[in-house]
Amino acid sequence: MNLDSQYSFKSVGASIVVSARVEEVYTHWVHVEEFPHFMGAVREIRNMEDNRFYWRVERHGKEYESELQIVLRIPNRRMAWRTISGAESSGVVGFDPLAGDKTRVSFKMKYVPGAGWEDAEELLKRVTARLENFKTYVESISALKSEARK
Repeated sequence: MNLDSQYSFKSVGASIVVSARVEEVYTHWVHVEEFPHFMGAVREIRNMEDNRFYWRVERHGKEYESELQIVLRIPNRRMAWRTISGAESSGVVGFDPLAGDKTRVSFKMKYVPGAGWEDAEELLKRVTARLENFKTYVESISALKSEARK
């Protein structure tokens, strides 16, 4: 099924620099069980077979369920997904190593407006906030590991 011809997709994207090595940043992102630590709306998430996972989120007092499939994994570089059920979306997260053991995380997502998603401005605010939370989460774990090595 070609979703682009059936629906009018919108896009949203944001990026952030995390003060941690790309391997560490990527590892935290691909372990989806960690999402509730930095994505406040996530109520439940679990791995399923065949690179799929189920998640349940709450937004504006409503619960939404989705099943997503990881369609691309390039370790320490990129991960892409698409929804199998629930609000229609697909996206990619890129991980670019920077000098000084830093990593740029770039998030891009396509979605069908009104199918469980906010308007573009609200969604961008939420994505930006989640990236900020992810940065704080990873950097705090990285700092704890550094302290433990001393």
